[in-house]
Amino acid sequence: MNTLTPHSVSVITGGGRGIGRAVALRMALETAVIVVGRIEADLLSACAEIAAAGGQAVHVVGDVRDRETAQRAVALARAKGWTVRNLVCNAGIGKSGPFETFDPTLWQEILDVNLNGAFHFCQACLPEMLADGGTICLMSSIAGLKGYAHDAAYDASKHALVGLARSLAQEFGKRGISVVPICPGFVEGHMTERTVRGVMTRRGMTHEEATARVAHANPQRRIIPEAEIAEAVAFVCSGKVPSLSGNPLVLSGGE
Repeated sequence: MNTLTPHSVSVITGGGRGIGRAVALRMALETAVIVVGRIEADLLSACAEIAAAGGQAVHVVGDVRDRETAQRAVALARAKGWTVRNLVCNAGIGKSGPFETFDPTLWQEILDVNLNGAFHFCQACLPEMLADGGTICLMSSIAGLKGYAHDAAYDASKHALVGLARSLAQEFGKRGISVVPICPGFVEGHMTERTVRGVMTRRGMTHEEATARVAHANPQRRIIPEAEIAEAVAFVCSGKVPSLSGNPLVLSGGE
């Protein structure tokens, strides 16, 4: 079980905007936060919002594909006297397209960001967690459990994160580390907006019609707010239900 202390820190990749920012704001109620991302202005804005709410946050600018970014995040935690207790691997990209003509370079980029980025951060943060336990949340997707046409690269990367979480849960469960793949459906934000615009193009729909079609994938007929995902992450990191480890936490309204 994860036991938080005043010196605990949560590391969140892709923490400058979207789901990552929502997670950072929520986790800042529990621990100090290190937000990681490529756009410094977004990270500074997230840190300022956390500070205004009375929390502690610092940032690391870098690409998760570069393992040195993960190493710098851990070094910053140590310099601050913080111990990494929670890691949220949220950074991700997606691009749709027919498989038979999909750009191999883009395929590799999606896997490098979504999967290899998580690998780098898990390896860097694990030594920090092994002494007292910790929690790793890998931000997968409902696309990590089922397939979608024209989304082979994204789906493959998200399925791989579920497999990674299951493997790490087996390997490190006896050492007090929980690893949970978070699998949301369509969430408010720029990635879902790209899906909406893709539907507009393929179906000749208006923005309103395409948004309704995407929302219809959720049995509750809505696109999920980012804050709901953040609450789920905070619950996992609370350590209240360690038996969640290795099991996909599906947030899709029953899809």
